[in-house]
Amino acid sequence: MTVPLEVVPASREHHAAFARFFAELGVEDPLPDPDRWERELAPGTFFLAEAGRLVGYAFLELYGARGYVRHVVVAEDARGRGVGRALMEELARRVRAAGATRWELNVKRDNRPAIALYERYGMRTEHVTHVVRLSLPGVARLAGCARPVLARGVAPAADAEVERAFHLPDGKLARLRSLAGMTLVRLVEHERTVAFARFDPRYPGCFPFHVEAAELARPLLEQLVPLCPRGATWIQLVIEADEATTGALLAAGAQPVFEILHLAGDVPAA
Repeated sequence: MTVPLEVVPASREHHAAFARFFAELGVEDPLPDPDRWERELAPGTFFLAEAGRLVGYAFLELYGARGYVRHVVVAEDARGRGVGRALMEELARRVRAAGATRWELNVKRDNRPAIALYERYGMRTEHVTHVVRLSLPGVARLAGCARPVLARGVAPAADAEVERAFHLPDGKLARLRSLAGMTLVRLVEHERTVAFARFDPRYPGCFPFHVEAAELARPLLEQLVPLCPRGATWIQLVIEADEATTGALLAAGAQPVFEILHLAGDVPAA
């Protein structure tokens, strides 16, 4: 007999369980401490339990008409038993309940079982994202930029313009601004935003990192390098759907870390 799965809302007491699932993601992101977990992730998180044991975890962010699935993890000893499908069904239910019609996520290119699961729910690859690490001295090896750009912060009044410029979901910058320890930086040219990055000193690195043209990577990075913690030797960048900028970074000596596929699709009907 199949044991039914129970949806368990996340709370502070689940931090240790979250840490176990987080390790399964296979990323080098620092583990959020209990305070950050409770404040920033738990509100969008749920678990699945089987006979009282947590066997699945998912983290969802909602942005108007779009749902962004951040994490989907099945416990190693529970794989192949429908837990992944149950997570996706609950995620779809939550996205629909919020009035969203599209959903999206990122997945490592080599994670074929996960990609097959997401495709089963209507998602298709939209673009490739490259994660690279550039040594701090490597910034000077990037081509210079003669354009009259100025560095500025990102006040809430500029959010809509930046989101339109780089096809970010409505409300994304407000969400990034709410995360502790982050810095939002943009470059403007004749009062128009032409580059934007969210810098996290814990890597140190940027996600997202968007430039209108590859030549803008150097002036944007020159604003970020001074923000790196003492002793840092590299900065990690997540480059979405931008082969020209990725190529420029690799030519300057950046090292590939891994590749991600960005999948998206219509949320399936109930």
